[in-house]
Amino acid sequence: MMPDSDASQPSIQASTVIRNIGQLVTIAQQPIPGASGPLQVISHAALAVRRGVIVWIGPDNEAEPMFQSSSAASADGITIIDAEGVVVTPGLVDSHTHLVFAGDRAEEFHLRHAGVSYGELLAQGRGILTTMKDTRSADTDTLVALAKARLDTMREHGTTTVEVKTGYGLDKITEETCLRIITNLNALGESGINKLGRIRVVPTFLGAHTVPPEYQEQRSAYVDLIIEEMLPSFVGLARFCDVFCEHEAFTLEESRRILTRAKELGYQLKIHADQLSPSGGARLAAELGAVSADHLDYTSDADLDAMRDAGVVATLLPGSSYSLRSPYPLARRFIDRGLHVALATDFNPGTSYCENMQMMMGLAMSSMGMTLEEALMAATINGARALALHDKIGSVEVGKRCELTLWSINDYHEIGYHFGVNLVQSVLVRW
Repeated sequence: MMPDSDASQPSIQASTVIRNIGQLVTIAQQPIPGASGPLQVISHAALAVRRGVIVWIGPDNEAEPMFQSSSAASADGITIIDAEGVVVTPGLVDSHTHLVFAGDRAEEFHLRHAGVSYGELLAQGRGILTTMKDTRSADTDTLVALAKARLDTMREHGTTTVEVKTGYGLDKITEETCLRIITNLNALGESGINKLGRIRVVPTFLGAHTVPPEYQEQRSAYVDLIIEEMLPSFVGLARFCDVFCEHEAFTLEESRRILTRAKELGYQLKIHADQLSPSGGARLAAELGAVSADHLDYTSDADLDAMRDAGVVATLLPGSSYSLRSPYPLARRFIDRGLHVALATDFNPGTSYCENMQMMMGLAMSSMGMTLEEALMAATINGARALALHDKIGSVEVGKRCELTLWSINDYHEIGYHFGVNLVQSVLVRW
């Protein structure tokens, strides 16, 4: 498709043009001409991409004369994709998962429903330690195959970027094995997108998930192992360092030591905070300038204010509340205080065995008080903020990466309304 020589519009170099978009839900952070509503929706839209970056967005009827091939060697010029009138949003961003593990914990799920608490299971050496044993005993090929299958499921449900934590090895060898699996799920190219799964993977080191059995009587030695050996060894493999700050896992002071050293080594910080009790994790996240604090079920108003003032993203994990049958955090507490709120699956074998971000949005609307617009922002641009990637992904804007979710619906208001089925048709990633 070459520009008309008499056309008044300037030509724009592009390699791909997506046309006939019924609704383009941009979630743009800057005003877009012709867009409407809080999510900046353009009806009957088109967009153009060059080298994986969006170069133009606008009405479909303006697309025809504007583009020329970005490759002089291309015979036909531009790849045209017909969206067939569907809804297009930014790709969903799942900013908190525990994807690499072996085994399952179905028995514990039913024990909890019979009245055994999550804390009791941890005290009995179950929970995380059950998965640790299964993961340590699994071979690398098995762990890779399981991780790829889970990524495929996430992609099928609309996710294009996922954060993946370690935390089920809890020794240096297995943690490194899991971390290398995570990093190898990425392509080697600049875009960082898996060429098979077409999904961006962000690696996080979570050696401080719980204290392994061999260190139960010398927990300070395990903290030293993380600080003195694991963290220095994994620089360059993991982008983030995370800690489970909880009475049943790591104390506030242990968490501070680990995260302080991680920050000195150049890691960005995350923290499991205040999930089971008011542990002080949210306040620590603010103190150390963490990118996000996650869970936050028992966080005080004062600590939420400290997070807001420090620019820490609040990541809420409704799948965990669903599985544990615990009270859902009320999203209004966070949103009305001015925090950026993200949603994530917390995909893990014990407390949120769900790869589906659509489910998280539905729970957020039905049980946490979010509007549809707030839930979509939490699952896209604010998920990107929770990974410090909001300058690259999370909204459909000129200059950002082309990572899109195509929905098999005619209006974005069907999201959350039509539940229990997969509403995603496909994802589209260009690089």
